[in-house]
Amino acid sequence: MGKKLRVAVVGLVMGTGHALTYQKLDCYELCALCDISEDALVKAKERTGCDALYTDYGQMLNEAKPDVVCVATPNNLHEDMTIQAAHAGVKAVYCEKPITMSMGGALKMQKACRDNGTCLVIGHQRRVSSVYRKMKEIIDSGDLGEIYLMRGSCGGDFLTDGTHTIDSLMFLNDDRPVKWVVSQVYRGRKATDEEKKADRYIFNGTRYGHNIEEGAVAMFEFSNGIRGETQTGTARIMERGYQDIEIFGSRGRLWRPGDQADPPLLLNTDGEFRPVDFEPVNDSLANAHQLTADWVLGGEQPSLGIDTALKGFELVMAIYESARTHSKLELPLGQMEYPLDIALRDDIME
Repeated sequence: MGKKLRVAVVGLVMGTGHALTYQKLDCYELCALCDISEDALVKAKERTGCDALYTDYGQMLNEAKPDVVCVATPNNLHEDMTIQAAHAGVKAVYCEKPITMSMGGALKMQKACRDNGTCLVIGHQRRVSSVYRKMKEIIDSGDLGEIYLMRGSCGGDFLTDGTHTIDSLMFLNDDRPVKWVVSQVYRGRKATDEEKKADRYIFNGTRYGHNIEEGAVAMFEFSNGIRGETQTGTARIMERGYQDIEIFGSRGRLWRPGDQADPPLLLNTDGEFRPVDFEPVNDSLANAHQLTADWVLGGEQPSLGIDTALKGFELVMAIYESARTHSKLELPLGQMEYPLDIALRDDIME
């Protein structure tokens, strides 16, 4: 192929995995790594062999001059780093989910990238995985009959982890608009240090420096009448796996019992769940980065692009806003701030 895209990765807790994936793809050249932790940089260098190491993001952009930047930093840094990269002239930003901390911030990111000709992709890689493509194939085949409910659950907070659940449900229903949402979120007793060591998802009030909830439940309706339900944090069925997805139809059910499930998919069309006969491939991250390169090199915006991702992110923010206002909330969303911050600021929640 022709000239490779020079890619830099910032935020190496999540980002090292991205860096290793870039090195497996012929269309990329890993040109720089960035993190405020020198220890993280050393460890990432050992795994990738990349010796262009930076603790200053602006310096990295100016000196390494990447074509693509992978933003894998904490959620509250996504907005500024994406906009800075766009103004620096990069061709694409691959930003980890969630997009950012508010609808207003996400729209600013979209505008900055559009104004500077920067392709903005959001890291909802499940939608381009072999497992989720198989789920979509089964749904579209009609084997489940008329779909009436899609349900998802996961550990963690709704903004960080539930955003994956929402994006998966959106993908499985053709990214159709959502008409309304009813939800509740709650915060509880903060975990002790010992409890935090035992459970990475246990509630601690904040995560990555921003406010979170202990649990959240939501119900919403898509434009085609299908209902959606989500359960996150301690509101989920605790025995279920991470990113547990169920599809209910008039003639059967399809179940993805979590990311680590074996078998990965179960189908029930006769009263009993049986494994789906297919060969899953661990290809989601590579597919996501390849689609980003294809867009940069003249292809169409992939479904991981900002225009599609904003639909799911609007629903995430609407779920928080419905809980804050104790209302059945009609979309589109008018609230541009992070509703949980508003609730805490106004003493609606402790």
